Amino acid sequence: MTRAERKFFDFIQKNIIIIFLGAVTVCGILLRAFGLDFQSDDFNSFLNPWWSQIQYGGINGLAKQIGNYNIPYQIITYILTLLPFGALHSYKLLSIIFDFVLAVSAAMLVYSFAQKHAKIKAAVTYALTFCSITVILNSSFWAQCDSIYVAFILLSIYFLKQEKNITSFIFVGIAFAFKLQTVFILPFYIFYYVSTRKISILHFLIIPVTDFVMCLPAIFLGRPVKDIIEIYLVQTDYGKLIQMNCPNFYALICNGNDTTYYYLLKSFSIILTLVVLGSALCLVIYKKVDMTDKENILLTVIWTVFTCIMFLSSMHERYAYLLDIVLLIYSVVTMKRFWLPIACTLISLRGYCYYLFAYEVIDIKLTSVIYMIIYVYVTIVFVKEVILNKSPQPLK
Repeated sequence: MTRAERKFFDFIQKNIIIIFLGAVTVCGILLRAFGLDFQSDDFNSFLNPWWSQIQYGGINGLAKQIGNYNIPYQIITYILTLLPFGALHSYKLLSIIFDFVLAVSAAMLVYSFAQKHAKIKAAVTYALTFCSITVILNSSFWAQCDSIYVAFILLSIYFLKQEKNITSFIFVGIAFAFKLQTVFILPFYIFYYVSTRKISILHFLIIPVTDFVMCLPAIFLGRPVKDIIEIYLVQTDYGKLIQMNCPNFYALICNGNDTTYYYLLKSFSIILTLVVLGSALCLVIYKKVDMTDKENILLTVIWTVFTCIMFLSSMHERYAYLLDIVLLIYSVVTMKRFWLPIACTLISLRGYCYYLFAYEVIDIKLTSVIYMIIYVYVTIVFVKEVILNKSPQPLK
């Protein structure tokens, strides 16, 4: 082997992780290119008309609500209308940028949690997240923005683990300013609060304050402060459907277009979710669970988010986005139960195919049964390994 060849292979060996990440990024971008011109029903019925109204109203149009997304996303949409791109590609470009942020955030979290082979695990996490089929479909095909709020949630957990509590709650507030589904992470923070006593109840006030600060540009233009609250209240009643293509508990008892007993079932769903989460919280307090343990943190996030998805009503197929990503992070960190993120991602993919392409791979009721079985399994693992502290093997 010549000296030039040795130098070449030495360079490859020294920078193999960077080269791998670069190749994955290029592949992920190329995969997204296939969906850039795809127009979903969401885009045609909602996103595109909202874009036209925001563009027509200009900066002063931010003084009134357009669409049902929160004010910060409306502000960003206005900024995008100033760029020389159309609505379809602008929405997707924003989401794709945050796909990258999401993958980096997931890698950071894995790097901070892993005790062995941290760099390799972080690189693998970045690759699996950035090239996840549902992440790609969500941004480049659907023009949805779930990567934004989930990226900030992952950063919030990262800084919580670093005991930078104010920064952590600021990121929760940023996530909440973009998506109401951020509430799925709040039960974990409550569990962490009561078990570790490392944060104050006052930290939770950072969330609405951050949301308010992010809405200030519109408020300065005349938007009523009450709009910040009313936007999410309106979202919770949108469509008045108990089952919205998510294969949770209600997919077994309700059809997708059934509005019968909506308010009764909605109230029941909230009470049931609170009872399940509250019961687990009591056990966490009674058993004095160590919520600073890395694996306990991840399992608790998984179980509390899964519980919200399973028992709250009016869940869309996209609302498991956070769950799928955290399951991936958990499996890479612990090097076990790889079937969990695979199974849950495939279940999410079923919903994406049904909505985007009108193709039902598996009947939603059968999917719901499978999803409930997985939830029961996760619950057993949570009780055994977190509450009873009977982990089969140490964290790797």
